[in-house]
Amino acid sequence: MLFLGIFASANICAKKIPVPKILEEHRDRSLFTKLKNKVEITPLFNGKNLDGWYIFSKYGVNNDAEKAFKVENGLIHLTGESMGYICTEDSYRNYYLRVVFRWGEKKYPPRQDHRRDSGILYHFSATEKDQIWPKSVECQIQEEDCGDYWLVEGVTADSPNRRIDNRIVRTAYFENPGQEWNTIEVICIDNKSEHYVNGHLVNQAENLSASEGKILLQLECAEIFYKTIELLPLK
Repeated sequence: MLFLGIFASANICAKKIPVPKILEEHRDRSLFTKLKNKVEITPLFNGKNLDGWYIFSKYGVNNDAEKAFKVENGLIHLTGESMGYICTEDSYRNYYLRVVFRWGEKKYPPRQDHRRDSGILYHFSATEKDQIWPKSVECQIQEEDCGDYWLVEGVTADSPNRRIDNRIVRTAYFENPGQEWNTIEVICIDNKSEHYVNGHLVNQAENLSASEGKILLQLECAEIFYKTIELLPLK
C-alpha cells in the first residue's frame, strides 16, 4: 500500500509548536524519534473548507444530499441529521493526533433519546471499503464515554482495561459538561495506541491488528462541532 505523506493533499503548512505535554512527559518518549525542543505539527483542517477530506454518507462518496457536513465560522459543523463521516484522503502511521470538539444542542431520530454520539476512527486502510462503519479502531466520542475503544469490523487488540465484547472501557471520566470544548489526543506507535481526554490518559491497547490508515470523524444523528484537528509524526 502506498503511504501518503502528511503534506500531500491538504495544502496546509506545518507550524512550529512546543512538544505537547503528554508527549513531553510520556514514559516511553524514547520511541518518538522525531521529537525535538520544538516540533512541526500539521493542521488537517484549514478552517475554511474540507480540502484533504472526503465525505461518505448513505448516498455514497462525496454525496452530501442532506447538507449534513459543513464548514461554518472556522468550524466543521456536522449537523446530525444523518449518519456518515468525513475521512482524510491520506493515510498515516506513527503519530500524535489532537482533536478539539464540542456538542451542539440538536439530536435526531432514531437517536433523539440517546446520549450524543460520534467518534474518531483511525487505521482505516485504503484497501478497505467505505461503509457505515469501516474496519478501523475507534476512539469513542460519546457523552460520558469519551476515550472508549471500539474495535470495528474484526480489528483485534489487547488491553489491560475492562473489555465488553469489541469495546474496551475507559478507566476514568474527564469530559467537560454540556457544550464546552473537549480535547481528545491519540498516540499511535506501531501496533499500540493510547487515548487521552482533556490531558488525562484514559485507555490504551496493544497488538492492534490494524496499525496504519486514514482518519475519519463520525456523524451519528447528533450535532457536533470540530475546531482543531492536528497531526504530528512521531517516527
